[in-house]
Amino acid sequence: MEKTSLNIGHRIRFLPDEREAAIEEGKTLLEAAQAAGVYVGAICGGEGTCGKCRLIVRDGEVSGESTEFLTRAEIRRGYVLACQVVPHSDLVVEVPPESRLSSFIGVGKDSDRFRAFERREAERLPGGLDPVTQKTFLELDAPTLDNPTADQERLLEAVAKRQPGPLQMGLKVARELPRLLRRLTVNRSSWHWEWEGQVTATVGMRREVGEVLCLERGDTSQRSFGLALDVGTTTVVAHVVDLLTGATREAAAKYNSQIGFGEDVIGRINYARRPGGAKALHNAVIGDVETLLEDLVRRAQIGRGDIQCVVAAGNTAMLHFLLGLETDLVRIAPFVPTVACPPPVRAAEAGIRIHPRGLLYGLPMVGSYVGGDTTAGILASGMHQRDEIALFLDIGTNGEVVLGNKEFLVACSASAGPAFEGASVACGMRATTGAIDRVRIFRPGPVVSVTTIDEALPVGFCGTGLIETLAEMFLAGIIDRNGRLDPEAAGSRFRLREEDVQPEFVVVSAEEAQHWRDLVITQYDIDNLIRTKGAIFAAADSLVQSLGLSFADIGRVYIAGAFGNRLDVAGCIAIGLLPELPLEQFQFIGNSALTGAKQAILNRRMFDDAHRIRERITYQELMADPQYMERFTSACFLPHTDLAYFPSTAERLQRESGPAVLAYAREGRRNAS
Repeated sequence: MEKTSLNIGHRIRFLPDEREAAIEEGKTLLEAAQAAGVYVGAICGGEGTCGKCRLIVRDGEVSGESTEFLTRAEIRRGYVLACQVVPHSDLVVEVPPESRLSSFIGVGKDSDRFRAFERREAERLPGGLDPVTQKTFLELDAPTLDNPTADQERLLEAVAKRQPGPLQMGLKVARELPRLLRRLTVNRSSWHWEWEGQVTATVGMRREVGEVLCLERGDTSQRSFGLALDVGTTTVVAHVVDLLTGATREAAAKYNSQIGFGEDVIGRINYARRPGGAKALHNAVIGDVETLLEDLVRRAQIGRGDIQCVVAAGNTAMLHFLLGLETDLVRIAPFVPTVACPPPVRAAEAGIRIHPRGLLYGLPMVGSYVGGDTTAGILASGMHQRDEIALFLDIGTNGEVVLGNKEFLVACSASAGPAFEGASVACGMRATTGAIDRVRIFRPGPVVSVTTIDEALPVGFCGTGLIETLAEMFLAGIIDRNGRLDPEAAGSRFRLREEDVQPEFVVVSAEEAQHWRDLVITQYDIDNLIRTKGAIFAAADSLVQSLGLSFADIGRVYIAGAFGNRLDVAGCIAIGLLPELPLEQFQFIGNSALTGAKQAILNRRMFDDAHRIRERITYQELMADPQYMERFTSACFLPHTDLAYFPSTAERLQRESGPAVLAYAREGRRNAS
């Protein structure tokens, strides 16, 4: 059992991890969980507004605010919100399955979901291999009286023949140079320098200038590796890449430990405003990178010193946390980040222990809410090089949308909220073991069929499960186009009920789930999901209309992220999350942030291309668009107020439900206006 050294206040024991923490009088259970290193969902950062930091008090006394997030049944079972209650005695507390999150996911099935490690072969790069750091073995001629060129100039001239362009060398490397090129021989009567002249130079690019980062005696050129990082809000993913072959040597992932301080970006930025908060968030993500590195070098059978560079992709706040930069201005108008194009720095300065002089590169950010992960995604998709107009979607709490081709790129960020992450939903959860990820509703009955991650007993709904549930309920007539649960839906009455004055639909009963509670979708959940899908569709619609285009002009839709890999496109179209286009025009590109980081680390021209992409993007602030709220309101129907956007879906609804659908569409348009 792990314990803290604090011996005052109350001692809190957390089950099932058997961790303990002692906290001072007046501290909350959430603070106790953070002190014990126990994950408890706290999307809002402890503000009491998300309802996800649920714990069960098994023994002891607490007091706190009542909350609308807990049902009477949950309160009777001892459920509390960790951020809202204060212990008044020693406690035994259980973290229920829906609130748990395993911290390290480097192995097993979770690894397959998050590591984005499907193959080891070399990346396919348009320009071939030309990594941002390169090792070069050199055999230098010995100086003579006829050619007394200084050691530094001699070495730089030799490097320039292999890697043309401006070069520089730091004082530390210059100090080591004479003893690396020569061997000092000492005997009783004399000593002398013996020229050897065989060294391996590691050169790293600092934009247009190459820097000799380090020199090693002899030939070590065959051990050259880089680290590609995706610093995500939910997960941190790391790949060790062989810079000589372009192949991925090993991969690992873990949940971002910053989750304990707030599950979304705004919650974490708010936490960083507290005394010591910014340092805690920086240390958390650096600790995650270090944990992954330790695992990676062990499995790859290499040393940390063999890794000469890191290229990191992430949203603007995550890259600021990684570098230890101020984040508060990211969320305050006029939304100015500290840096947009971070210069290469020593990885050691940030706290990442690779080669002591290795470089850390951050991919360029467009602004506060369109970050380096979006730049990497555009790079990975190749949409910036093609004639056809493409739409890039990264669906998350801050959904990024990019429209363009080789002639233009426009981008925006849709503040969609965390519903698709399983938050703000009664039975929502992360995409981990036991999460419902597939739902089908068959009529008559209705008969509900679900699948779960790892084929475990169902515990809650992850994002894809929520989207499919919404789509299936709509297509089965259980909810209408306004998203209202219909108690008169044929055959649905035994699954529809009212709990705490709120209607809900039972997807999986407690008996079927072998759980103490039914897994339900409430009216509040449905409203939340519709607002989320409406924000994303309205953002895409705004970009399209701002350029005088229509969705019919789009040749391809790229869907990024692990979330995208599990989406049912047909269901997404049915509810109006994605535009109605032929299914073959949709392409899942997986973890495009990581793919872009790997391309940038393996080819410096592609790294420079990421900066050119950033310079080309026109950012549109949706809140400054007077028509955005109208488009958003129109998109908060199923699939949309204007069925002309979704003619095939409208035809299907009319075929199955009759002319009343069109009458309802007209009513919906009147309500929207």
